[in-house]
Amino acid sequence: MKKLSIVLVVLSMILASAVLVSWLRCQESYRDHKGRSALRYTQEETLWKQIDYRAFLTLNGTMKNCPAMQVIWGVGNHRAFDLFAAAWMGLLFVIYYIRNPRNESREELVRFGLYMTITLLLVSAISELAIHFQRLSPGATEELRNRAVLLTDLKDRITWTVKIASSNSFPGDHAMVLMFIGSYIIYRLRSWYGWAAAFGIIAFMLPRLAGGGYWLSDILAGSLFFYLFFFPLFLFQPFQEWSLARLRKPAGWIYGKLRFLERS
Repeated sequence: MKKLSIVLVVLSMILASAVLVSWLRCQESYRDHKGRSALRYTQEETLWKQIDYRAFLTLNGTMKNCPAMQVIWGVGNHRAFDLFAAAWMGLLFVIYYIRNPRNESREELVRFGLYMTITLLLVSAISELAIHFQRLSPGATEELRNRAVLLTDLKDRITWTVKIASSNSFPGDHAMVLMFIGSYIIYRLRSWYGWAAAFGIIAFMLPRLAGGGYWLSDILAGSLFFYLFFFPLFLFQPFQEWSLARLRKPAGWIYGKLRFLERS
């Protein structure tokens, strides 16, 4: 069983690398207006380019002559919406902890929550240091801005600050965090908590895609690369057991502070 797990982890890493390389082959390097090295699509009509353009224009097109969708995507691209996404995932874990439907050791739940947080911070740091390209998002690409509905132009309806563009959208950190947290919840909590987490992963990714903050490939080639490369490793039993054993003491301290949440 352990050998099979190792094979699956390695295959997942190979798949992640293959997807990233296939995307990189469609890119060309150039210097942006600040003199920084950046990436953009070549002039060729590659599959990745077609996917990105079609995904953005399709999602963004839902706002044309539709005030309701303009407000929905406008709310989803508010800065505070990221906090709502984090609160959604965190609330699922807290509700499970309090209800404890499978009568698990709450101290072990705390330990897993700590493990989840540390591994997420680790991957985020690796992402920032290793693969973080300067890349204009759809909302910052002149060719697409002229064909899209820009939330910043809807000042009569969108009166709050929204984010519709980025100069370094790759590898889609926001989506990567959602993938990791949501998948941990699906793996550990299951039941309707898992379904709610899966819904959150999709629902909280879409606003950035529709508003112009992300390309779809920022997620499929960027976020998914880190997810496929690291998440199976973090679930690999020997690695997980070794890590959880070293979190026993800090988790025990945190658990002691959370005893008031338990039902009598």
